[in-house]
Amino acid sequence: MSYLVLARKYRPRTFADVVGQEHVVKTLANALDNQRLHHAYLFTGTRGVGKTTLARILAACFNCETGITSTPCGKCTACTGIAAGNFMDLLEVDAASRTGVDDTRELLTSAEFLPAQGRHKVYLIDEVHMLTGHSFNALLKTLEEPPEHVKFLLATTEAKKIPVTVLSRCLQFNLKNMRPEVIESQLHKILKAEEIAAEEEALAVIARAARGSMRDALSITDQAIAHGAGAVATASVNDMLGIAGRDEVGVLLDALAGRDAEGLLAAGDELCDRSLDLGGILEDLQRAFHDLAVAAELGTQAQPPFERFERTFSAEDLQLYYQIALMGSRDLEFAPDPKVGFDMTLIRLASFEPAAGDDGVQPSTEPREDHATRPQRDTAVPEEHAAPADAEPAQASEVSGDWHEIVAQVTPASGVNAMILGHSNLLIRGEEHWTVRVDEEHRSLLNDKRCDEIGSALSRFAGKPMRVDYEVGELSEEPPAARRARLESEAREEAKAVLMSDANVRSLLTEFDGRLESAELLAGRESSASDAPVAPSDSGNPP
Repeated sequence: MSYLVLARKYRPRTFADVVGQEHVVKTLANALDNQRLHHAYLFTGTRGVGKTTLARILAACFNCETGITSTPCGKCTACTGIAAGNFMDLLEVDAASRTGVDDTRELLTSAEFLPAQGRHKVYLIDEVHMLTGHSFNALLKTLEEPPEHVKFLLATTEAKKIPVTVLSRCLQFNLKNMRPEVIESQLHKILKAEEIAAEEEALAVIARAARGSMRDALSITDQAIAHGAGAVATASVNDMLGIAGRDEVGVLLDALAGRDAEGLLAAGDELCDRSLDLGGILEDLQRAFHDLAVAAELGTQAQPPFERFERTFSAEDLQLYYQIALMGSRDLEFAPDPKVGFDMTLIRLASFEPAAGDDGVQPSTEPREDHATRPQRDTAVPEEHAAPADAEPAQASEVSGDWHEIVAQVTPASGVNAMILGHSNLLIRGEEHWTVRVDEEHRSLLNDKRCDEIGSALSRFAGKPMRVDYEVGELSEEPPAARRARLESEAREEAKAVLMSDANVRSLLTEFDGRLESAELLAGRESSASDAPVAPSDSGNPP
């Protein structure tokens, strides 16, 4: 027996099998059970949501040998004939290929004859909006007062193109685009019945790619099974569809959180080198910003791996980032080249500085208490004598306390390398051998080139050739990036507390019914709470 595609093999045969269209199923079932039958039904909706399927089920309900019912038996001549597509009294017409008025008149002439097998003669006209104006006019009278034995079932993806005179003669049912979770659940049931292994994330990717269409989802699944040699894996589906995975989007968010334009563009270049859909990447960024914004608003947890950014971006940041990504994806088709439009969107994301003052002074990205004059990551590579304290090998127990200082002073070749170091621990620091552990979420960033570049940077810092080994796993100590973020957050909270202790600030907030949203330390200032910018105090006492 030849292979039957999933979309046909698992096409619903009864109302109970239909998913995602409960509002239509309930109305039709109640009408059938109460024998309140209309002579013309119009099903509208996008492709692959069940318009023709519901029409065929309704035809079976009209002609089942057990009587007019919302639960056809599926075994009688009418039910099996309709399912097989060879029932004589179900006439399916493709309006796209039979648009002329002569075709319509021929159809209406046959309507006068009684059914050959069933109780009702059913005309299923698909893509009915393709009929010409004369064809619609020829259809009007029969559609309004058809013979007792005739039922019209119309289906269309563009209801706006149907004349109102036709719409007023039909019961209209608008089918919804199916939610991704509904599609994902149905795919899980089907693949379980097919005994095909599938990853949950892979099914979620397919459900999103289907854009509300169950038929599209099943077609993509068929393709994914072939691509994955009988299994549906996330990496295989992403590769097949040319889209970025959640880990890749997490890399972009890491660079964005660190205000690292270089790292953001480098990560974008890697995605482009893999020939991924750039518009799809921007859509994935939008979904990530949406997920974080909803989690922040409702107090829930964002989906992995985005939960680590819940305290990184403010609600205002997420709104603006979402708009930048949204406008970037809209404007992609107008860019001279998709890569140019994609890069400009990433640059806009990286250029937005929510904490920047009007004078252009950037907020400090260093911890408050130490290293106020410490060189930034983009400074020149330190000379060999710049790290005398590290010339002597340290014990493993001593390493965890100063790894963040080492990371702050080394100069890796790219922003992505800095990101890797920022999410790592130094496990072993011997005289000529170091072992670095990178957290699981950044495993995808490691490759031979980056490992060599990081090893060279650490060798320059140590002042001699070093062999650096890498492993991936759970970090036992707070990584440098998390420590830096924590210290910055503590500095802001302390600065905010200092501001709130000032009588003038409290007076202004009370008078204008305001609130202090945030407080930032200015770059170049002595990093202590006493230097937080506040309004002058008439009392003469420092705030």
